[in-house]
This record gives sequence, structure tokens and C-alpha cells, in this order.
Amino acid sequence: MEVHSGENVTLQCINVLKTPGQVSWFKQVNSSEPLCITSMWSSLQTVHHYNGFQVKRMKMLIINRNIFLKITEVDVADSGLYFCGLSDDYFIFTNATVLKVQGHKDYYKDPTENNEKGEKYGTMNLFLLVVILGVVTAVLLIVILILVLKVRRDSNRLNTGMEPISYGACY
Repeated sequence: MEVHSGENVTLQCINVLKTPGQVSWFKQVNSSEPLCITSMWSSLQTVHHYNGFQVKRMKMLIINRNIFLKITEVDVADSGLYFCGLSDDYFIFTNATVLKVQGHKDYYKDPTENNEKGEKYGTMNLFLLVVILGVVTAVLLIVILILVLKVRRDSNRLNTGMEPISYGACY
């Protein structure tokens, strides 16, 4: 979802819990650790905010089986991946939404998108690594070959410097 700075945004997920449980909204930027924004019990109206997210800008509410996160006056810092988490016996993550505030395209980079060089974002340049390993291997093979030839030459020099001894029989 792309929005302009200063606009209001409402994110939504469906409450799939059969019994009352914990519902939360999370935000993740790039590959960082997800941060909990808000949470509440599905049967209560008390909302808790975490990790410095502002109460006046991030409002969570439940209407019927819909869980909403309303963000007022979005700015660049609000760009990221938002998703809903539900918990009764175990945790369920649902409804992931990428929020991009227009005017700052690269604040949140989708790992599946290509960067400027045509490489996958977050991956290493494998060709460069193979070339470097090939050069290092070639240099090591040359050094080993030089050492083997030097040892062979030195051992031949020692063997040719000795004169053969003839043993004659004394009667």
C-alpha cells in the first residue's frame, strides 16, 4: 500500500480466534526484528502500546471480527511491513501489508525486489566470490609447485655430488 506523507491509513485483519485471546499489531522494517506496536485482549477494550509507538497516532480497535490499526498522519518512519498476531493456545500471524510512504521509496525494501545492480537485495555477489577463490587457489598451487621443484632439485644436487664407492674384494 502506497500513501503520501500526512495521510491517514487503516490496516485490517480478521479475528480468527474461537475464544477470547490476545491480538496484536507488529511492524518490521527490512529484515530487522519485528516490533509489537499495540496489543489487547479481544474481549476487552483496553489497548496497550509498546516500543515507543505513539498512542495518539496508532489506534487499535476491534469491531465484530475485524481488527483495525489506524495510523494518523503517516510519515517516512511509518514505512514497513505491518502484520497482525493472534494468540489463544498458540500464535497466528495474518494479513501482512507493506506500507510505503511515497517520496522515500527505499526506506522499506522488499527482499524479492531487485536493486539497482540487478542483484537480489540482501544477497552476496557470488561471481566475485568464485573469482577470488579461484585466484587464491591458483596462487597456492603455484607456490606448492615451486616448493616441490625446489625440493626435487636440491635432492638431485645432493645425489649427483656423491661419487660411487667400489668395494673390492681383498684376499
